[in-house]
Amino acid sequence: MNYIVQAGDTLFAIAQTYNTSVEAILAINPQITNPDLIYPGQIIIIPTSNIKCPLLRRGDRGSAVSRLQKLLMFARFNPGPIDSIFGQRTEAALIAFQGSQRELERTGIADEETWVALGAECEPRPEVTTYIVRPGDSLYIIATRFDVTIESILAINPQITNPNVLSIGQVIDIPPG
Repeated sequence: MNYIVQAGDTLFAIAQTYNTSVEAILAINPQITNPDLIYPGQIIIIPTSNIKCPLLRRGDRGSAVSRLQKLLMFARFNPGPIDSIFGQRTEAALIAFQGSQRELERTGIADEETWVALGAECEPRPEVTTYIVRPGDSLYIIATRFDVTIESILAINPQITNPNVLSIGQVIDIPPG
């Protein structure tokens, strides 16, 4: 995930926010020659392999933003195009969604509470999980919620003969992710 350095940021604080380490950030950002010297506006890559529901805010980019945009769309809050860019429309949709939920603060920042309220599965799963299909579900929606591919769901569910047809109450397996 790309991150735009803000005034006052340190690599240590960024690493803590994204549940990673300074070393992991440095390993994929060879342009950072001095870990104590980063600049506002500088774009750095944050390793996100173990972060299913990262803290996202305006200016962020990447697959996690695309997932957030899809979840907002599923919840009927239009973030604009699904373009992997957390811009003004995504922020406005997020604030509107947060305002619709009593337990959420209207921050415009996607934190874990917001992800969970959107139906996202945030905990890494080392094993197959059983899921019961709910009204409105499709394989696309389920795959987005669990951050896995449709193909991986189909691979472990041979009983799904038509990927376009799921039944409410149907039990399916979700691969590790």
